[in-house]
Amino acid sequence: MPAFVRPLLSLVTAGCVAFAAGGCVRAPDPLPSPSTSSSGPPRPFTVLTVQKATTADPAAVRNDSDAMVALDLFQRLMLVQPSTQLLKPDLAKECLFTAERIFECTLPKELTFSSGHSLTSSDVKFSILRALRLAPQQMSMLGALRTIETPDPWTVRFRLKYPDNQFGYGLAAPAASIVDEESYDPDRAKPVDQMAIGSGPYQLESWDNKGLTITKFTQYKGALGTDMPRIRISWADSPTAENALADGAAEIVWRTLSPAAIDRLQGRIRQDLDDHQQPAFFRWGLPRMVLQRLVWLPRSSYRANATLRQAVSLALQEDRTAGSILPTMMEDHTDAFALGGNPKVPSLGRRISLTMRFTNTSPAMEDLAQRVRGRLEQKLGISVQLVTETERADLELRDSAPLVNTPLGWLQDYLKNPLPGSADKLAELEERVRSSSRHEVQGPALGEIQKQAAVDATVVPIAEAEGVLFLRQHVDLVGEALGPGWQLALWGARWRN
Repeated sequence: MPAFVRPLLSLVTAGCVAFAAGGCVRAPDPLPSPSTSSSGPPRPFTVLTVQKATTADPAAVRNDSDAMVALDLFQRLMLVQPSTQLLKPDLAKECLFTAERIFECTLPKELTFSSGHSLTSSDVKFSILRALRLAPQQMSMLGALRTIETPDPWTVRFRLKYPDNQFGYGLAAPAASIVDEESYDPDRAKPVDQMAIGSGPYQLESWDNKGLTITKFTQYKGALGTDMPRIRISWADSPTAENALADGAAEIVWRTLSPAAIDRLQGRIRQDLDDHQQPAFFRWGLPRMVLQRLVWLPRSSYRANATLRQAVSLALQEDRTAGSILPTMMEDHTDAFALGGNPKVPSLGRRISLTMRFTNTSPAMEDLAQRVRGRLEQKLGISVQLVTETERADLELRDSAPLVNTPLGWLQDYLKNPLPGSADKLAELEERVRSSSRHEVQGPALGEIQKQAAVDATVVPIAEAEGVLFLRQHVDLVGEALGPGWQLALWGARWRN
């Protein structure tokens, strides 16, 4: 049996260390045994984020907040801790390769959904096939799948087209969550006004235009546990979140904060430390796990223009600080995009008008969009119109998490929408990475993919940044506290004793 699972890096840092910009940073502790006791204020444990969730259906996940909801309400066969890339069963009792092209998972008996319905292998098969139909882009890590068999209610057998060391990671992605076959339409996403039915550590209590409330699912059986009986997730802009954190009105603030707000909060942390006082809150360490990138959208009529794509990449070179679409924290990172200098951009010959969308609810992305727009217009003499994230566009600025924190997980933005002339080469390189457990095979193939990405310039890296996650001092995140691509997951939230 091939030894497919190989951790590529470890970023876990224990304890509290000085943050680069000042303040206090913590990393996950080992996962303790779940307990049923908790203490804290009478109001619900409160999480604030600026990015609104749009769905509670895992097959309709579009942003990181959608992924957070899916991770909390549903289970997946596998679980990944992103800092170590440790892969282990979640819903499944065990998953393993029983042959080179057969990946088999065994389920515990007596599993139930929040609806009270039994969870069996039939639900697993239904959920994976449904997600492949409704969200193929989110399920691209399962590209080696040929068929799914369910020989009995507790066995799921995946037959693959080729040996695939990434298949287990694909089963950990939010879109691969398991839903109740009796409660979900196989061909349509469930609207938010209909109750989500899952088997995760939480169940949905309510959803309104200001956020959602989740409660502990007492019948949950899996690798994760939670002490929180009730959590409120609310949408908030940067000023509201900053004040709530300072005033003790929120336990966690995720994304949301503007650069200026982050500086002010870290200044308060430094001042408290200088005064020999315990800060009321701290910043959680998410080192350079955000990759800001500019992506040509497949429907753009300009995407086929190789000269324009290269011109856009060259126009951003002077300010670019990320040299690849694979972050530097990943082992097989290869600097493929030039940095700095004053490159000569090609003449475009005629006035071009592009539309660029961005996550308009993120203060940092709005600032970045204005800078990118200015650089493209100045360097290339083109017109760039900024639109919100729901509108059609030629280009999209992204800072979203990868499907999973593996090299191929990060590269899916590029690999799942290849140019026609690169498609065969990229498919061969990706299969080479997936089907070998030898680093001397995987490393060069990953390097070639990154170099081809610079040639194609359909995904252009801009910068790597720290994740933005602040916690009140009496709060901890323990164990596998984040999703497979560094998405916030609330199963690790605890009151600190």
